[in-house]
Amino acid sequence: MAESRQLAAIMFTDIVGYTAMMQQNEEKAVAVIKHYNATLEKWVTHFNGQVINYYGDGSLCIFSSATEAVNCSLAVQKGLKTEPVVPLRIGLHIGEVFFEDAKALGDGVNVASRVQSLGLENTILISEEVHNKIKNNDSITTKSLGHFDFKNVSNPMEVFALTNEGLFVPQRKKMEGKLKKKNVQKRNLMAALSFILVVAAVLFIYKKFFVVNNTAADKSIAVLPFVDMSAGKDQEYFSDGLSEELLNLLAKIPELKVIGRTSSFSFKGKNEDLRRIAQKLGVAHILEGSVRKDENKIRVTAQLIRATDGTHLWSETYDRDLDSLFKLQDEIAGAVVKQLKLKLLAVPSSANSSTNIVVHNLILQGNYFFDKLDKENVAKAVDFYYKALAIDSMDARAWAELANAVSRQSWQNYIDQNIGYEKARHAALKAISLDNTNATGYRELGDIKLYHDFDWQGAGEAYQMAFSMEPGNSEIINGLGSVQHPLGHWKEAEKLYRKSILLNPLKPITYMNLGNTLTSAGHPEKALLSFKKILELDPQFQRAHFYQGRNYLLMEKPELALIEMQQENLEIFKTFGLALAYHALGRKKEANEMLKAFSEKYQNNWSYLLAQLHAFRGEKDLAFTWLETAYNKKDSWLYWLKGDPLLKNLEGDHRHNVFLKKMNLPVD
Repeated sequence: MAESRQLAAIMFTDIVGYTAMMQQNEEKAVAVIKHYNATLEKWVTHFNGQVINYYGDGSLCIFSSATEAVNCSLAVQKGLKTEPVVPLRIGLHIGEVFFEDAKALGDGVNVASRVQSLGLENTILISEEVHNKIKNNDSITTKSLGHFDFKNVSNPMEVFALTNEGLFVPQRKKMEGKLKKKNVQKRNLMAALSFILVVAAVLFIYKKFFVVNNTAADKSIAVLPFVDMSAGKDQEYFSDGLSEELLNLLAKIPELKVIGRTSSFSFKGKNEDLRRIAQKLGVAHILEGSVRKDENKIRVTAQLIRATDGTHLWSETYDRDLDSLFKLQDEIAGAVVKQLKLKLLAVPSSANSSTNIVVHNLILQGNYFFDKLDKENVAKAVDFYYKALAIDSMDARAWAELANAVSRQSWQNYIDQNIGYEKARHAALKAISLDNTNATGYRELGDIKLYHDFDWQGAGEAYQMAFSMEPGNSEIINGLGSVQHPLGHWKEAEKLYRKSILLNPLKPITYMNLGNTLTSAGHPEKALLSFKKILELDPQFQRAHFYQGRNYLLMEKPELALIEMQQENLEIFKTFGLALAYHALGRKKEANEMLKAFSEKYQNNWSYLLAQLHAFRGEKDLAFTWLETAYNKKDSWLYWLKGDPLLKNLEGDHRHNVFLKKMNLPVD
C-alpha cells in the first residue's frame, strides 16, 4: 500500500487495569470491552473521526480538528460512566500521521501515546498543541500539569488535563508514564541506555499498537465467489449462491469484519494475486473454493488463506447430498471461526435451514439474475422468486428477495411505481410476518417507506430493526445513511456511507450516494472524487458521468460538463444532462431541442427530472408545476428534494418552503 500522510488530531485510549480485570472476572471484562467498543464507535463517527487501530483494550483514532477530537473524548468518557463502567484514560495530540502497509505511523502517533500513558482512570490529557487550538472554547476547561520529559521526544512537553465536570484531574506526583530515566551516571552508559530505550520503545509501540492490534485486524475476511467446476459449467448461480450464503453466515459474527458481496465478487473470474485482493479489500484472510454439482450430489472444496504470506490455514473437501447443503454451510463457517480463534458462545447457523432445497435453488437463480440489475434480468429474477413461492408460499426468504427485486423495478421505473411499491410492501411485510428476524424484509420495508411513502421516521425505524439483526451488513448501513440525506443531515449521512464503504469498498452505488450527499452539502469539488471512484471501479456504471457533469455545472465549468454528459451511457440521463449543459453554455437552440426530446419521451414517468430542468433554466412556475405532478404520482426521485443543487433557483420562493413542509422535510 502506498504511503500517505496527513495532519490530524490523534486520540489514544486505554482501559486502565484491563488485564487484571480479565484475570479476575472474565465475564465483567467482556461486558466492559463491548460497552467501550460501542461507545467509542458511536462518538468517533459522530465527531467525524476514524478508528484507525484497535488493540484489545484501547484504540488509536484520528480527527480533522482538535475541537472534534476533544469533544469526542468528553462524550466517550461521559458515555462510559454508565454500567458497566469503563476505567478509561485518553491522550490527545496534533501531529503528522502516515499510513504504510495499513499501519499508522509517525512522530505524532508516538507523542500521543506518551501523553495518554500519564493518565489515570477517567482522565483526558492533552498536549500543548491541542490546548492552543481549544483554549478559547468556553465549553472546555483545562489545567496545566507541568512539563514532562518523554521517552524519544526531544524537548520537554507541557501537558494539560481537561477539568470539565465529571473528569478526574490527576496529581503530578501520582502520575507515571513513558518518561525518560533520570540519574544516569556515565556518558557511555547513557548512550547504551538510550539505544536500548529507543529499541524498546519502538518494539513496544509496534507490539502494542500494530501487532496486538492486528489481532483485531486479523479478524477480517473476504469470501471470494467459489468456482463452478461442474461438468457442464452451468452451475455458476449455485456456486455464487453458496459463496454468498457463507458470507452472510460469517457476517453474523459481531467481532468479524466481513467484506460485502459486491466487493468480494468483483474479483470473479480474475486471476489476481490473493495478497493484492486482500489489500484492496482491507482484510487479513481470504476464503475461496470450488463447487462441483451433479444432480443431487455436490463436492465442495474450501480453503482459508492468510493473505500476508499466502499460507493455507485450513482446507477441506466435502462430498455431500444436496439435501445436506445447509448443514455443510454451517460446518464451513464453523471451521473458519475455529481457525480465526474467535470467541463465540455459538457458531451462527444457516437461517435458511428450513427452506426446501428446490425453493432454495430457485432463489439462488433469482439472485443470480438480479445482480445484473438491468430491466430484463431483474424481471427474470422476479419470475424465479414467484416460482419459489409457488412451491412454498411460506418461505420468508423468497418473499424478502421478491420485495427487493420489485422495489428495484419501481425505483428505476421498469414498472409502474405505485403498483410496484405496493407489491413490494406486501412481500416485505409477508417476509417479516413469517420470520421477524428477517433483516432483508425490514431493509426492504425501509426502502419502501423512504422512496415511496416519504415516511422518514418509519424508514429509519425499519432500517434500525434490520441493523439490530445484522450490524455488519453494509447494505443496511447504507440504508441508514440514505435516511439522513433527505432530512438534510449531511454529516450523518456521509459518516454512514463511509462506514458502509469500509465493509464494501468496491461497490459503486455507495460512492454515488456519498457523492450526492457531499454535493447537497455544498462540496461539489470533493464529491467529484466519489464519482471518479465509481468510474474507476466500473467505467460503464450508469449515471456516473451525468453526476460528474452536473457537478462541473455547479463549479461553473460547463465545457467540462458537456464532455461528461456526452459520455453518459444511460440514454435518459444523457438527454437530461445535455439539456442542462447546453443551457449553461448559452446554446439555446440545442438546449430547447434536448428539453423537448426529454419531455416527449420521459414526462410520464420522470416528473421530478422535468422539475429540475425547468428550475435550472430559471422557469420557476413550470418547475413547481412538475414538482406537484411528481408529488401526486409519488415520484421516488422526490427523495432528493432537500438540498438538490439543480433546484437552487427555487430557494427563496415561498412555494419552495411550502413544498418542503408538504414533504414533511425541515425548512431552513
